[in-house]
Amino acid sequence: MTRRKSLMRSIYERYVIVVVALLVVVGGLQWQSLHNALLLGGEGALAFVYRDVSGEPILQKVHTEQQYLQAAPAIIGGVSQHGVNVRLYDSHLHQIGQQYAHFAPVTLLPITPAIAIQAKQYRILPIQTELRAYVMHQNGQVLLFAAIGPPGKELGYVELGYRESLLYPILAQQGVAFFVFSVLVALFAAALLFPLVGAPLKPLRRLTEAAMRIREGEITERLPAVGTVETVRLAEVLNDVLDKLASAVNREHMAAQRMKEFISAASHELRTPLTAIRGFTDVLQMRVRNQKSSPTQYEEMGQALTTMQREIARLETLVKDLLQLARLDEGVTPRMEEHDLAVLVADLKPQLEMIATGRQLQLALVKAPLRCDRALFEQVLYNLVSNAVNHTKSGEGIVWIRVEPLPSRHARLIVEDNGEGIAAEQLERIFDRFFRASDARVRNPGGAGLGLSIVAEIVHAHGGTVRAASELGVGTTMIVDL
Repeated sequence: MTRRKSLMRSIYERYVIVVVALLVVVGGLQWQSLHNALLLGGEGALAFVYRDVSGEPILQKVHTEQQYLQAAPAIIGGVSQHGVNVRLYDSHLHQIGQQYAHFAPVTLLPITPAIAIQAKQYRILPIQTELRAYVMHQNGQVLLFAAIGPPGKELGYVELGYRESLLYPILAQQGVAFFVFSVLVALFAAALLFPLVGAPLKPLRRLTEAAMRIREGEITERLPAVGTVETVRLAEVLNDVLDKLASAVNREHMAAQRMKEFISAASHELRTPLTAIRGFTDVLQMRVRNQKSSPTQYEEMGQALTTMQREIARLETLVKDLLQLARLDEGVTPRMEEHDLAVLVADLKPQLEMIATGRQLQLALVKAPLRCDRALFEQVLYNLVSNAVNHTKSGEGIVWIRVEPLPSRHARLIVEDNGEGIAAEQLERIFDRFFRASDARVRNPGGAGLGLSIVAEIVHAHGGTVRAASELGVGTTMIVDL
């Protein structure tokens, strides 16, 4: 069985997902912003270094290319003192000297004509605007290119740079600080979320507790209308459903009780007149048999009385079945005893042969111990055999009775016939009370359709099952598992 999550846990999981997603987005934006800020700071640092070097007296005296070549070592030395990698080029972009920083040496990218063109242009830097310089980031380096000399008469170019990885320790430090701060914020928010979410969920807990008590049998209890508009509406709707359900159950119970009382009363009321009628018909039958005069008249009277006796017998059977159903409806508890189902069937063979008049009765019995009520089981067997006899032709019908053992001290009883069979659309209703298949109505109009209903009730009282299989023109099989 799948274990479902609580609403609180579900809300917290969604909260964690949202918070983590937000922190990731904010952290990424912060990292990118800090990275850009550090790059801008590095560009400014390179620009300040170039400004300081360009203000040196030695560069102020450089007016020709020859002077520039002579001053190149001094320029390189002045720049390297700031801990920056430096490289100098002449006006033709030929390298004339370079110096690597001791703590972060890096091979600078060579200047290209396109970069030189950019370096000749004036750029607004956070320092003196008259400095011409071009800043770029490439291959993990932060580089500054600047032209030396007046515009249009450039004597050469200078390149300054450092590794971008120098910024990573700062970024890592800030990232750790942000992570710690984010965890603290998330925990603080979770602590605030618990009472905020728990308060609206209290009405749901009360609704659940009330519903569980109703499930355990407190059918008169109703859900409390508390909490938010949604929980109040839910409680009102469910209470309305429970009221309607209780009303329907009460009506059904009263109807069933009235039906039971009717069946019981009708059965008892019918019993007395039937007994009287049977007594009188027996007396009349005896007189007719002893009367010698007017044989034709008395023969007709005797036939009528015989018919009356047969119909009275049917009414007595109906009353007996109705009484039996009434007792079963009241919840008859079977008197469970240890028996061998094969022995029980074998003991009833003489009675079964009387029921199966004109039909062959074949038994196949295997020892099958089980616990059952002997009297109720006998009635099950009688009803099944009677049903098989009623659906087979005299002189041609065969009724098979088989007993088979099942695991755990259970047993199976099978009653099969070679009668006309039952249509598939009627098969699932044959255990309903007063239901008779159409063929049965034609062949046996006196049947009330209660025999199989009694079988089903008795089997269910034993905790067993009964089912039927049939094919038109072949026969019907009744299977009882006890």
